[in-house]
Amino acid sequence: MTLATRPCATDPAPVPRRTDAGRARIAAAVRDPLLRNSFYLLATTALGAAAGFAFWILVARLYPAADVGRASSLLSSLSLLSYFSLFGLGSTLVRHLPTSDRRAEETSTALSTVVVASVVVSGAFVVLVPWAAPELGFLHGSPMRAVVFVVLATGAAVNLLTDSVFVAFRTSKVNLAVNGLLMSLVKLGLPVAFVGFGAFGVFAASGAASTVAAAASVLAIRRVLRIAVRPAFSWRMLRSTLGYSLSSYLSGSLNLVPQIVLPIVVLQTLGPVPAATYFVAFQIANLVNSASYAIGEALFAEASQAGVALAPVARRSGKAIALATVPAVLVVCLLARPVLTVFGPRYAADGTATLIAFTVSALAVAFNTWVSFLLKVTRQLVAMVVSNVVLAAVVLAVAVSRLDHGLQWAAVAWGVGNLASGIVAGAALLAGGLREPYSGRHRRRRGERETA
Repeated sequence: MTLATRPCATDPAPVPRRTDAGRARIAAAVRDPLLRNSFYLLATTALGAAAGFAFWILVARLYPAADVGRASSLLSSLSLLSYFSLFGLGSTLVRHLPTSDRRAEETSTALSTVVVASVVVSGAFVVLVPWAAPELGFLHGSPMRAVVFVVLATGAAVNLLTDSVFVAFRTSKVNLAVNGLLMSLVKLGLPVAFVGFGAFGVFAASGAASTVAAAASVLAIRRVLRIAVRPAFSWRMLRSTLGYSLSSYLSGSLNLVPQIVLPIVVLQTLGPVPAATYFVAFQIANLVNSASYAIGEALFAEASQAGVALAPVARRSGKAIALATVPAVLVVCLLARPVLTVFGPRYAADGTATLIAFTVSALAVAFNTWVSFLLKVTRQLVAMVVSNVVLAAVVLAVAVSRLDHGLQWAAVAWGVGNLASGIVAGAALLAGGLREPYSGRHRRRRGERETA
């Protein structure tokens, strides 16, 4: 070493560059498929929620509050019917497609099954609605309304199923393009055009956006994923996963019952104006819930891949859910009244306490979501069903017994029910153990080529 290059004793020691460590952490997060998939799912949900937020602001300004209340209840019914029409096939696709060698056959069978089921289920709803929910009797205003309802319900169900296909292959960026961008643009463009149709116009504007997204999703499955879906049905394929599908279907249906039935209970008990306030508050609070839902879906998809160890995925997902949910709860609670004022002074006056209660309940929802997805991954199917029975029973029992004391009791019921369900699911998970997930049906044999 020469004198010119020899370090001087007085030279300062090199300081580690913190920016390098930060960049390394960011690069690791980008490479982590769990976090990457969570990001795209959360971005899709956030963009859709922002569009929904703008949609309901626009609707609240254009339509009377009574029409908003009736339309929100009809849209809640549409969501319930769409999920009922899936028969658990969305969860089955996420669980089995990554290791399947008959992807086109499985996806085509699922799509065909859902289309037929949705037509039957939504058609039955149209027939029964005058007795089940008299406030929604406007659905029988004309035969065309009934037909449009069935078509849009089918489109919404297909759109939900195709989401599961993209999640299964960890290509949720397609969801961002279709459900985040395309569906949002269509949804925001229709309320003004449909204003003359009253409550049914609000419903049609939202439902048509889902149907457009469903068509785009099927096209993307064919073009992007190279899966040759077509109208086809394989009973052999359906039967091979029937047990898992029906268990997921029952569990998921029970999970959805309180959040779909609750606004109808509010409508029948308190009237259309409080129902509108309830719906707006729930949609805002659902922005907070969306983080745990998105990360839970990513957890399910990641744990379904071949050769993935479950315990590290469970830890990373639990930490991510906590880091995303807690700050969001604090922010929304602080801004509850100003946010509701955007919809109108009446929403702020009547709905602030309800929104805060819904937002605090997001902590219980996050815990319940995390443990429930772990039950689904480890195939503890009976525990999944039992925990969701507890959810539905507790939410509806508290709401029915206390709702006449104020709208905020609907939100309290939601939080108490999710906490009770999460405790039951967590106890089952501890008793059953965090065993490695079942590898699924139709797994490819070593050396066998994958077919679309």
